[in-house]
Amino acid sequence: MSADQLDRAIRDALHGMTPDNPAAPAGIADRIVRRRRRRNITRVTGAALGIAGITVSAVLITGGDTHQGTQQPASGTSTTSKLLWRTTLPGGTEWGGCGTGSGTVYCQGKRYDAIAVNATTGKITWKERAESNDGSAGYALPGVRDGVLFSYADHAPGTQNPGTDVVARDVTSHKVLWRHKLADDSRDEDSALLFDGGVLANTPTFKKVAALDDRTGRTLWTYAWKQADCDKTVIDGSPYLTCSPDSEKAPQTSTVVRLDPATGEARTVATVKGMTGYLGTDGRTVLLAGVPKGGHLFSDPGEVTLTRVDTSSGSVTQHRVDRAPGGVISDGIVLGSSYDQAIAWSADDGRRLWSHDLGLTLRKDPRSGELRELASDAVVDLKARVAYYLDPSGNLIGFDLDSGAVRWRGRVQLPEAPVRGGVVPKLVKYGDSLIGQVDGQLFRIEPRPTS
Repeated sequence: MSADQLDRAIRDALHGMTPDNPAAPAGIADRIVRRRRRRNITRVTGAALGIAGITVSAVLITGGDTHQGTQQPASGTSTTSKLLWRTTLPGGTEWGGCGTGSGTVYCQGKRYDAIAVNATTGKITWKERAESNDGSAGYALPGVRDGVLFSYADHAPGTQNPGTDVVARDVTSHKVLWRHKLADDSRDEDSALLFDGGVLANTPTFKKVAALDDRTGRTLWTYAWKQADCDKTVIDGSPYLTCSPDSEKAPQTSTVVRLDPATGEARTVATVKGMTGYLGTDGRTVLLAGVPKGGHLFSDPGEVTLTRVDTSSGSVTQHRVDRAPGGVISDGIVLGSSYDQAIAWSADDGRRLWSHDLGLTLRKDPRSGELRELASDAVVDLKARVAYYLDPSGNLIGFDLDSGAVRWRGRVQLPEAPVRGGVVPKLVKYGDSLIGQVDGQLFRIEPRPTS
């Protein structure tokens, strides 16, 4: 069964389990599938997914200017910040990813295909309502480039299987320039990627990608593959695929493939024995993790092989580690989190660099004891060398990138809301400030960590 087929099976099973169950969180099937499709196979460390039992791990953090948490700031920890604005987005809580461009914050949600917020004032300047409320909010926005906003929308709104389109809009006129249908309704980081010369997107059929012209949506070239599941990424402006066998009958090798930005011509950069999962990129290097020794799934416990593929030379180096380092990769460091810790690993060899207790217990969803709130992925300020996290209650924390020391704690006062397991806060760096999004709350805050 391929990854795309598994997505559909999981979604169908979850829908079948919960349609008449008032305790089931709204949209849980789509949210769980989107979580499974996220490109880092262990981005939330220790997370496990199953049809009968779903366990999701995350972290809650408190502290800040006006909030007294259960853990007082350590010596040398700043609690100074400046809240620049906070805005309530229309359309309830079902909001997906946000991105920035041209002095504007762009977001997409279940009821709005696109919304624009002035990054200086927090005022909503434009919004495009979705044709139907039956779609999914999505996880990520592909981005903004040269006056074009790339986002997602339902392909056939209001139908039983609405599907998903990549949509290009002019940011000035708000006119839709083109739409491109995807094979499924995944709206995550690699469903559509910007590369030098176009947009790399899934096609209406599985196991195939298309390069699309920014302004017209014209197909520049396509590339298809067989007997593999492939993740997409962009390195130095060029599109890459990291592919792993999709069944035991497929050749048991994984490959890293570069696609020529102009022609789509494929060049195999490196081949690795066995199945691998894509972890991310460290500069020009691709990080892959193997299946744990003696296991059959990436989520099984046990030692794994961490593989680094240098896309410049094609050289491959491998290291045995006790677990796959999962999270955001920045400046040679992999940043992740578990229930109660922020963890940093070396992207070079997978060794743990530091971990720090976050100090609070994660709130459980009372409607489903197996679901918990989730923390955002780390956002890194390389100039200050601080890694930031956000929790669903509006608490933020900043760790020293190199030592793990807590250098800042902050809090944005958000409307009190019930626990909604499986919902992930979003955090984006914008200049020297952070853009945070929790459900329908959007804010901009300027942290002032200790130096």
